[in-house]
Amino acid sequence: MRRLMVRLLAVSAVAVCAVPLAVVGPAEAATAPDLACGFTQPGPCTETAHFDQIDELNSPAPPGGGCPPFASTDFATFVGIGHGVEHITVNKAQDLWFTTTFTGTMTLTLYLHGTVDSEGDVTSVSDPDPNVSPFTGKVTDWFGVSFNKQNAVVHSTFHFSGANAGGDNLRFHGVSHAAWMPGTDMDGPPNQMFDKLRCS
Repeated sequence: MRRLMVRLLAVSAVAVCAVPLAVVGPAEAATAPDLACGFTQPGPCTETAHFDQIDELNSPAPPGGGCPPFASTDFATFVGIGHGVEHITVNKAQDLWFTTTFTGTMTLTLYLHGTVDSEGDVTSVSDPDPNVSPFTGKVTDWFGVSFNKQNAVVHSTFHFSGANAGGDNLRFHGVSHAAWMPGTDMDGPPNQMFDKLRCS
C-alpha cells in the first residue's frame, strides 16, 4: 500500500509540474470527491466518480507557442462548470490506471500577482490584469496515469477556446507527457518528458 501511494504521488507531482498553463494532474475540481481506491483502499479495486466544477489556480506559462504575452506573465484562475468523470483501477499487483476527463464552460481570469508555495503550487492570486478582460468559452481536459513495477506514463491534454468582452479570442491547446521506461528509477525523473502549448 505504501509503495503504491509513493509511486502515485511521485508520478502526480511530475504531472503537475509538466504543463504550466494547463489543468494537469488529477482534476483539482471543487466537487471531485476523494477516491478511496489506491489511497486508503489497496488493490484490487476500481472506482468511478463524477463532478461538475473545476476551480484552478495556475502560474504563468513559458513564452512561445504563438501565445499572447500575458500568458507568460500573468497568473490565472480557471473556473468552470460542466461534466467531469474520474476513474481509478488498481489490480492485485498494485499496478494502477487513473484517468480524469472534464468538458464544459470555463472562465479564464488573468492576474498580475500570485503566491507560489515551496512545492511550486499557486496558492493565491491578486490584482486582476486591467489590460485583459476574462475569457469565457469551452474547455476539454483529459489526464491519465498508469504504472506498474517496470514503467509509468503520465499524459494530459487541455483545450480551451473562448472570447472576452473586448472581442478578443483566445484558443490554446496543451499536451504534456512523461514516461519512466523499464530500467528507469521509478523514484527519479522520467527518461521521456515534453510539454507543448500552442495558442491561436
